[in-house]
Parts: sequence; structure tokens; C-alpha cells
Amino acid sequence: MDALQGDLFHPTPGAVTADHSGGIMPDPPWREWVTPHKISLLILISEYVQNKAERGQEITDVFTKTLLFGVRLQRSISLALLKWIQSPDETLADLRREVEKLAGGDPSAAETVVGWLDNKLKEMAQDGLMVLTDFMQSLDQLFNLSAEGEEPLLQKAGVIGMFIRRMVLAFDKLSFSQVSSLYELLMEYCQEGKSSLKDPLDTSDAMEMADEGEGMRREDLEVGKEDSTVLSYRQAQYYLSLGLQNNYNDAEASSPAELQQQVQRLLKSNPLFVEAHYLSYLNSMNVYEWCGAVQSLHLYFDRFSLHSQHNQQSKPNEDATAARSYRYAALNLASLHCRFGHREEAMAVLQEAIRLAQVTNDNVCLQHALIWLSRLEEDESKVAMLLQRSVIRSSILTLPYLASMAVQMFTKLKAQAGLKPARVFEYLAKSNSLNCLHYIPELVASCFALQTALWQMYGKSAMSLLNIQLLLHGSGNPTTNHWDKELGCLVLSHLAVIHADQGNYTCVYEILQLLKEKFHHIKKNARVWMFAEQCINFDRALRNHKWTAAETAITSLAALDNTEAQYRRALLLKEKGDSVGACKHLQELLQKCREEPATTITEIHAGVLLALGEVYTAASNLTTANSYFLQCLTLCKEHHLNHMATMAQLNIAHIQLLMKLPAQALALTEQVMPQVLSHGSLYNRSRAQFLLAKCQLASSDPIHPTQRKAAILSAIGTLGIALNGFQKAEAPARVKDVLYYQAQLYNEVGNSADRNRCALQFRQLDQQIPTNPTQILNIF
Repeated sequence: MDALQGDLFHPTPGAVTADHSGGIMPDPPWREWVTPHKISLLILISEYVQNKAERGQEITDVFTKTLLFGVRLQRSISLALLKWIQSPDETLADLRREVEKLAGGDPSAAETVVGWLDNKLKEMAQDGLMVLTDFMQSLDQLFNLSAEGEEPLLQKAGVIGMFIRRMVLAFDKLSFSQVSSLYELLMEYCQEGKSSLKDPLDTSDAMEMADEGEGMRREDLEVGKEDSTVLSYRQAQYYLSLGLQNNYNDAEASSPAELQQQVQRLLKSNPLFVEAHYLSYLNSMNVYEWCGAVQSLHLYFDRFSLHSQHNQQSKPNEDATAARSYRYAALNLASLHCRFGHREEAMAVLQEAIRLAQVTNDNVCLQHALIWLSRLEEDESKVAMLLQRSVIRSSILTLPYLASMAVQMFTKLKAQAGLKPARVFEYLAKSNSLNCLHYIPELVASCFALQTALWQMYGKSAMSLLNIQLLLHGSGNPTTNHWDKELGCLVLSHLAVIHADQGNYTCVYEILQLLKEKFHHIKKNARVWMFAEQCINFDRALRNHKWTAAETAITSLAALDNTEAQYRRALLLKEKGDSVGACKHLQELLQKCREEPATTITEIHAGVLLALGEVYTAASNLTTANSYFLQCLTLCKEHHLNHMATMAQLNIAHIQLLMKLPAQALALTEQVMPQVLSHGSLYNRSRAQFLLAKCQLASSDPIHPTQRKAAILSAIGTLGIALNGFQKAEAPARVKDVLYYQAQLYNEVGNSADRNRCALQFRQLDQQIPTNPTQILNIF
């Protein structure tokens, strides 16, 4: 038992008491103890209050300038004291530097304030332990000081008053040996900081006197020497709140290694401070350290059990607090299992949290559990029912955050199920009204992000870009700053993809560089921009026929999304002319999409059908290709994927052209051109222009020379637009196709100069990128 206690409970100076069994048990975690740093703060507070009381209302300009009691400086001193009280202990030199900064560049003011601290510490060092004892006993008199005709300057119920009373109470409970140990620590504290003093403190006599103290506990001194940043329980709570706050603000957050060291210091000073394990859990989640996250949560459960058993001896009413911590920790464990895909384990832990919440009638916890239950449920109808129930219950319990979040989840579910876009955006408007009514800026931004994703899914990239601009504009407001959060990473990554679709690669890599600086590889949001970067690199390498670079991008994508990597590998094989290999990969993906529709993204399913149709088109199996295009068109119509539906229609028009039906192909192409030109990428717009030119040329009647020549001239102009687009999109193979058709048309109308120019450009490109006979060439 003694060995176990020595491992779990690290003794702190002046903070140990004997239990009834004869062993050493830690004091309750709310126990405060006196440290040299806190004595320095008490000196500053005492001198500050006494000088202000002596001057009263007769504060001259000289006094204000000298003693820093102007209104602005009073505020600065009060804020500094609040920070020092709650923060870890500092060295004397650091404290002096921070005090000097408050003077605002006035040397005389800084010298006066620092002199208060130096003079009192020098007096304690010269006159011995009695000065320290008298000083601590005189602190109660500060509550009686006041200016003439005013209330006391120091209130007992104030922050400073509570701090003084806690320190006095803690000092009174110290034994003589502990006071001697404290005095020796104070002398060492002065000795470490004397190098920064103009008049160094002579602590040699005081140290000798302290060494003669009988019953002094040397082990207490050793603990103080190991780590100067000793934290009380209240300081640990403040430190924890800062860590939790910074966890959601990547700009202010410490690095994971530094944060883990801070957690270790918290646990070293306060072994019973079990909340530090939760901070360690969040830190592990940020860097995807799953083993550390699970271990931290298990330690939280184990240490909290021990903590609760200890508190039951002195505070039986701690059961409610323990149960509350247990059920919320269970919720976090359920979310962790959900990330791992362990549905059964997550459901078991979630049921435990629900049971604990029902016992104590914790409706807030029950609503959180209901949200997670909807995430774990596989049946879409049951998920919709659970989300509807969550919205109703959250509204009744006046929990707008949970209600709005449930509405957004319900909107996403219905959008993926194929609900009409008008109804989807109607649901989203209800969430937005809740966010604005109750001022929930996080969910307002989340609503804009969801709108961005919905417009992109529906094939309206212009509307998606508009929502991105609204989000970025809102990031300029400090109260709604999303630059350094996951939302900012998502928005900027999507903006980079949109610029890549338009061929603006200079802007793309500037945005990616910004993302790399703001969201480093070890941050939780790095996966978002990494995925976007590899997709951009793959598309660019594929169009340039840089197969090695495309393979590298696929390998990197496999670590982020295996399904996406497999889909893009099939696209690579298709472009290389390996129809058999591409068809094999695409058929495997198609089977997976049909067997697991709940876990498959609809855009991937439609993309697989589209790619299969292109493979069979290249093999001149037009009937099979047309069936896949029709399946893709049907799927896109069901889920309102306008852009994918447009690409399927263009492929059908191309098949009609190959089947000698140019009039039908031209009509279908002209029908979908507005959607392509308004919301399509630069590469797809150029493909559509190329197909339109071929349809125009094929539908012209060669019997009538005038009509034929007009069609050729119109097709040449359309091909010129397509040529510029392919060049900007860096698709040299498609540039060669356009140049080949242009040369033929110029030759037909007798324009030999332009024909030779196109032929020369074709030859130069063919030397750089030779035409592969097995390469797919008959796709539009």
C-alpha cells in the first residue's frame, strides 16, 4: 500500500497530513500552500494598498507619474496581479521584469515599484524568520485600510482578498519545521534572483540560521528544487481552462510536445487533478495518437475512481460530481470508438453514458448521447427519426446549440438521400435562424460551410465560391475568426481546388503554402489540405501525362482515403491506355458502391460509372458504354448532381456523334452548354467546346459549299476557345487533338498558312509528348 501511494501521490511542501491508518495521504486537492513567489505577490499587494491608502484623494501629478496609480496603470496592475495569482510560480528575475514592463518606460516608476519588493525581501533576509511571520500576520490589517470617506480599498470577497485570506490560512496551518523549510526556499528564491538586483541580497546569514532549524523536512525542500513551477489546485484549474481554450484555437495553442510536458507538470504538482488526463486525451487526438488517447481516457476513469473514494471520506456529496464526470467521459470514449469504426464498443459505452444520465436526470447529456446515437445508427430512417427527436427535445430544453447542430446533420442526411435542393436549403435556413437568434457564430460558419459543400455537390461551383467568399469575409471579424480552425482549413482547401479547376496554379500553390504554415503536419486539420494538395497534384500530372508524379500522388492519397486513391488509380490506367486494368479497378469499386451504399459517396459512384463508360467508348463498345452513361445520368438525376449529369449527357452526345447521329448530338450538346460554361471547370469547358465544334462540323451538309464553309469557320473559332482552355489547363495531349482538327479544317478551306502553323505546333508537342498508339484518343 505504501508503494502504491508513493507512485500515485507525490508529496508537496506543506501539503501532507497523516491519515487514520498511520500512512501519508494527500490533502484535499483544493488545499493551498505558500510559496516564495506568492510571498512576493503578497509584498506587492501590501505595499500597493498601503501607499494608496496613505495618499487618499490627494494624488498629485508627480505621485501618479511616480507610483503608477493612474487609472490606466491601476487597471494594468490589477490585471497583472490576476494573471500572477492564477499562473504558475515564476523566478524573482522574471517577476521583476514583468513589474518593470508595467511602468510603461518610466525608469523612476519602475525603480519605485521594484524597490518595494527588494526592500522587503532584503529585510526578511537580514532579520530572519520573525520578519516573515510578522508580515504574514499583518496582512489581515489590509482589509481595514481605506481612503478618507470611502469604502475599504481591499474587499474580503474580492479576488485579491480571497487570495490573501487563503495564504494567511495556509501559513497558519504550517508547523514550525514547515515554516523553516518555507523560509529556506524563500532565501534560495532570493539567491537565484539576486544577479538581477542592483543591490544584491545578502542571504548567507539567513541560510545558516535556517539550516539550524530543528525538525526541518529535507524531502520537502527537494520537491521544491525539482520543479519550480509548482501549481496549486486552483492554478491547475486555470491552467487547464487555458489549455482547453487554446485547443480550439490553433493560433494560440502550444505544440503537442509542450502541452504534454505541461500536463505532466500539472499531475506532478496535483496527482489528484484527474482533469489533466482529459487534456492529455485532447492533445493526443489532435496529433492522431490513438493509443495515447485511449490510455489517457482510461487513466481518467481509474484516477477519478480513486479520487472519488478519497473524497467520500470527507465529502459524501461528491457522488453527483463523480457521476457527471463519468458519463461525459463515457461520451468521449464512445466518440473515440466511433472514430475507430468500432460500432459495437461505441454503442456499449454510449448505453452506459445514457444509463448514468437517466439516473441523475441529466437532459443535456442525454441530448449529446442522442446525437452520437444517430451517428452510430446504420438505418437511415432511424437516423432521421433520432435527429428529429433531438431537434424537438433540444428546443423544449432550450438547448439551441444542440438543436441547430441536429438540424444541420438532418440537412446533410436528407441531401445525401436525394431530397429536393429547395427542401434541403429550407432546413438549412431554420438552422441559420437559430444561430442568428441565439448568436452561435461557430454554427453560423458551419452553416455556410455546409451550404458551400451542398452547392458544390449540386454542381453549382459559382454559388459555392460565393459562400466561400462570405466565410472568408466573416473571418476578418475577431469575434467570428475561423482562420485557425478546421473550418478555415476546409474553406481555404476548397478555394485552392476551385483555382486549380480554373487553371490558376500560381494562386493554388500560394494558398497551399498558407495552409502549410497555418496547419502544420502534426495538427489535426493537416489531413484536409493534404488531401486537397494530392488531388490537385494528381489532376495536373494526369493531364500532363507525368505518370510518375501521378503515381506518387496516388500513394499519398492512399494514406488519407483509400477509396479515392483506388478511383484515381483507375483513371490513371484509363489515360495510359490500359483498358483492362482500368476496367478491373472500376468494376471492383462499382461492386463496393452497390453493396455498401450507406458508406459510399454518391459522387464517387457516379464518377465510377462515368469512367466505365469512357473505357468502353475507347474500346468502341458503344452499346455497353451508353448503358453506363445512362446509369450515371439516372443516379445523378436522383441525387440532383447537375455537374455529373451534364458530363454524362456530353458523353451520350459523343456516342451519338460516333453513331452518325450528328443532329441529335448537336442538340444535346447545346442543351447542356449553359451549365458547363457557368459552373464547369476550365478543362471540362474546353472538352465541351471541342465536342461542340465536332458536332457543328458533322451536322453541316457538304453538298452546300456556303453552309459547309460557314460551319467550318464557326468550328475553327470554337476550337480556338478550346485550344486556349487546354493550354491554360496544362493538357498538352488534348492541345494536340485540337491542333490536328484545326489543321484539317484550315486545309479544307485552303488556308495553308494557318494549316502549316497548326502542323508545326503539333509536331513540336509530339516531340515532347509522343503519341502512344494504345492511348485512348476517341474520347471527347
